[in-house]
Amino acid sequence: MTCFSVKHSVRAVVRFILVSTFTCSLILGWGILVWIPPAQSQLPSLPTATNNPLNPPDGVIRYGEYETAPVKSPLDNTILFELTSPTIFNRDNIPQDKLPVEVRAHQVNERLWRALTRTATVKQSSTVTISTLNNRPILQVSDDESSRPIRLVTVTEPDADFNGKTLDELAQEWQTILQTEMVRFKTLTSRESILQRSGQALQIVLGLLIASAAIWFLRRVLTRRQAILEERYQQQLTAMAEAEKVQELENVAQSTTLEREEAEAREIADVRSQFLATLEHQFSVKRRLDFDKFLKWALFWMFVLMWYLGIARIMSILPILMRWSVYVWATPLALIAIWFGISLAIRISKSVIDRFMHSWKVNPLLPFGEVQRVALRTTTISGALKGFVTFVFVLIGIIWTLSLFNIPTSSILAGGAVIGLAISFGSQSLVKDLVNGCLILIEDQFAVGDVIQIGDKGGLVENLNLRVTQLRNGEGQLITIPNSNITD
Repeated sequence: MTCFSVKHSVRAVVRFILVSTFTCSLILGWGILVWIPPAQSQLPSLPTATNNPLNPPDGVIRYGEYETAPVKSPLDNTILFELTSPTIFNRDNIPQDKLPVEVRAHQVNERLWRALTRTATVKQSSTVTISTLNNRPILQVSDDESSRPIRLVTVTEPDADFNGKTLDELAQEWQTILQTEMVRFKTLTSRESILQRSGQALQIVLGLLIASAAIWFLRRVLTRRQAILEERYQQQLTAMAEAEKVQELENVAQSTTLEREEAEAREIADVRSQFLATLEHQFSVKRRLDFDKFLKWALFWMFVLMWYLGIARIMSILPILMRWSVYVWATPLALIAIWFGISLAIRISKSVIDRFMHSWKVNPLLPFGEVQRVALRTTTISGALKGFVTFVFVLIGIIWTLSLFNIPTSSILAGGAVIGLAISFGSQSLVKDLVNGCLILIEDQFAVGDVIQIGDKGGLVENLNLRVTQLRNGEGQLITIPNSNITD
């Protein structure tokens, strides 16, 4: 028993480590996939995110004759300001005298990253100044260690026209924004700030580990309680079966002194009441077990959400990870929400199926023989319904996940339908098994516990599902018969 407990504990620890690793990989991996390094080349190629050259690329917003693209902070990807250029209606035919706004924004982001990198190496914060070239204001960054400033952005007439300001007013506004960004970058990349924020991150990690250990302990307690409940349940079933045998013997003894019809009626009533009591007791214990399973499920999702929020918080305070923090609150959160909702819907559906099947089994209006047959059929029907519901909800979750990543689901569903049709032609016997299994359950041709004869094979029905029927013959042999072979 001790060896089993140790193995179970080790398995639980490994499971939690794998789940936490998967959660971290999901969040960090997504940030790495969507992050584009800000300094790759001085003349970037045009974005290819859109297939239609008449539509603006991702990140570009079209306002009639103007298009805008954001200039983002290299530190945390927050939007500082937006650049404006004349609209280019066809990206496949760009005039030579026009520069697409997305290319212009990319160049500014590269220069800003180079300026901030230089700011981190100087003693004092860099200074953003305004100069004039060809009657246009130019924002540039200079510091005390470099003789030549870095030109950041030129304020153009479309920029001023779109913002409803003069060139000088807009240049001063952007100068204030960029100067504030330089000071913020210098402050966050200082040694004292990095040490302080690293300490906060370590505290968060320590808190996550302690909370994970608490959740693991609670799940272990619930697992042990489930094992105890199941053991007691089996003991109670055994005791009830023995009590039922004793009651039958008493009924036989009493039948010698009572009239035959009265004894049979009493025996049937007693057996019926005991049978219904057994079903009610089974459902009561099963509800307790289901409640414990629900608690374990809730603790698992609490664990996932806890690590997600903790990692998101760490990424928002560490300067080296801030650039990815904006992506943590987008797709990963939606992905977790989708599968949490799918998992919850599956659990609720299974609970509804169990309650419906229980109300069907304990229906007092049905005769005793019918109650017994219904009790035998509901196990198979319940399993089939739960499997079907799980399949449907998982399919919905996959479709939502694909749409979340902008993958066209219509073509995938069409291709899946073709593949499914091809598979169905190649596995017609399996389809026949499933169809015939459904008909057996619906028509109540036979159930678990019946003695039947199928062709030259007969015996007690030991197991019945949608695909096969298993019989136990008089010699103790287990006979498996595909449902498609059952024709009578």
